[in-house]
Amino acid sequence: MNKNNSTILIYIFTISLLELLLTFLIKYDLNSISIKEFNLFYIGNLLPIAIEFVLLVLIIGQLFIKREILFLHKIVLFVLITSSFVLLLSSYLVNKIGFNFPSEYIFHYPYARVIPGASLMISFILKLFLVTLLLNLFFNSSIMVYLKSLFSTLVIFVVAFISIFVFTTKNSYTPLNLKPSSKTIAVVLGAAVWNDKPSTLFKGRIIKAKELIKEKKISKIQFTGSNAPGEISEAKGAYNYALSLGIKKHLMNIEEETTTTVEQIKYIKKNISNNRNYYSILIISDQFHLTRVLEICKFFDVKAIGVASNYTITSKMLLYYRLRESIALLFFWLFAI
Repeated sequence: MNKNNSTILIYIFTISLLELLLTFLIKYDLNSISIKEFNLFYIGNLLPIAIEFVLLVLIIGQLFIKREILFLHKIVLFVLITSSFVLLLSSYLVNKIGFNFPSEYIFHYPYARVIPGASLMISFILKLFLVTLLLNLFFNSSIMVYLKSLFSTLVIFVVAFISIFVFTTKNSYTPLNLKPSSKTIAVVLGAAVWNDKPSTLFKGRIIKAKELIKEKKISKIQFTGSNAPGEISEAKGAYNYALSLGIKKHLMNIEEETTTTVEQIKYIKKNISNNRNYYSILIISDQFHLTRVLEICKFFDVKAIGVASNYTITSKMLLYYRLRESIALLFFWLFAI
């Protein structure tokens, strides 16, 4: 064993283990999920465990090579793992204590989501760069090792992103095999409301719900979604539009508090999954959105079927939405937010 390398490598391994535990705290504690519901084989849980395993293998390898890690590299490794941990811990604590961020928006998202989210992603990138750096140090100890590690990190990200993008296109989510049911509820996930009216994309989801209730494949419609400043809630906008389509009031429920897809799935888990009035849950959204929706359902142990609306968009817009969903799915797999 190379004792000259042991101190920094043991430090990396210890902090990395703490990061793994902290990652699962972020996923389960912040979502108020019991650790008893932990699913080892869920993709989002396998990812950090796999990274930890790779890191352990690299650390063991570095412990037994004859060449000592240069002092500069040790400093960089120390800074990388420490910074990654601090960012991860900060994001957890900010969410845990309910820190009040400014109410302003950036890129149409509130600071309360952007800042903790950015901290989590930067933490992950630093961790991934550290892993590739440890790998490249087996072959090169010059300053060029940083460029090679940066390139390796980018390649991993590109490959992962392409894989996720393909994954999001795998299903059509058609309701052809659905049978008539008197105990099935369709949850219509919220989308943009313009001037108190659902956007065209949102209307497509509502129209699909009308088709299903007309065919008696569902017995109830649940609209979800809160409001943007100056607008009525997404759920209320959907409800009003559904009334104009001829859907009866008693066939609809509205929920006006949730703001994200994750919050809407948590609402389903808490208020619908164990409701004895229903034995089946359909979630209506757009095809490009449903893959992420159902992955979120798996994490929260919500048994649901995805049904896509018939709304069609241009190839350019479809590409944009798929790219956005791929990023969001990666983020959810990593941190469940």
